[in-house]
Amino acid sequence: MTGSGRAGFLRRRKAMQMDGSQEPKAAEWPFKLPESMSPEEVEAVRRRVEEVAARAQYGWGHTTDFGAFSKAGVLEDNYLNIAGYWDALGWWPGDMSGVKAVDIGCFTGGLSLLMAHRGAAEVVAVDEIPEHLEQCSLMCELFDVGSVRPLKASVYELPELLEKGSFDLVVLSGVLYHLSDMLVGLLAVRDLLKVGGQVLIEGTAVGDDEHSYANFGRFALGVWWQPSTGCVKDMCEFMGLSEVEVRMYRPDRCLARARKTSGEEIPFRRGLNYKFGHLWDARPRTMEGNEMAVRPREGE
Repeated sequence: MTGSGRAGFLRRRKAMQMDGSQEPKAAEWPFKLPESMSPEEVEAVRRRVEEVAARAQYGWGHTTDFGAFSKAGVLEDNYLNIAGYWDALGWWPGDMSGVKAVDIGCFTGGLSLLMAHRGAAEVVAVDEIPEHLEQCSLMCELFDVGSVRPLKASVYELPELLEKGSFDLVVLSGVLYHLSDMLVGLLAVRDLLKVGGQVLIEGTAVGDDEHSYANFGRFALGVWWQPSTGCVKDMCEFMGLSEVEVRMYRPDRCLARARKTSGEEIPFRRGLNYKFGHLWDARPRTMEGNEMAVRPREGE
């Protein structure tokens, strides 16, 4: 990321506030290097972090406090803010004992390690960029976290690589809008979840519950799509997820959660890049064009 690009990213982030209300307290980062480490050992760790960061195209991902030093990341400490929102909303537990989770788009692994610290039995930390997974693996090594398993994969590959219907929680933070096919991504997530399991989503969005659309992002900031909040809800429901909640927490970003409440097939399968036993509609499709709830043209 260029200096001007990073500066613009930081300006946009600092301008983000939650509808004028006070943001909840960020989650605390629970890890530190051992105090018994000598200055020479600390310096060796610092060099390793810098070397691993330098191998990634955009450097270190999540700002990380190692105790003896701190490493700034391109995404800063927003992962802790997101976790703080989920804590405040009661969307995920402080005690995750026994939980099996998948963190898709883990980057440096901030949320993966946070779930492990809260007692998750297993966290599969997924990223399609090997240099990001190298950062996550290093974090697990330095903080002696054994319950996080880094996995190089695209979200679309996960139903073939992981056991379907076996996870309690899937985290999709800063990922949905990066996907060329948001529907197939959500369907892959749904297939991973147990009945009763839930997905937590964070991402860019337009605060519009009345209309269902997604703006093409031209890959600015890595964004393919900027869906409306109504579209996020619709996509989750059409991909077989229920009890969907979507709320804006900053002017251009939303939080969402949805649950898999049954193992039934999704109602419409034709045209989806996914393997199905058959393509017949499970319920009659509507023939009313106004059901599309598209954004009206200016002046209409």
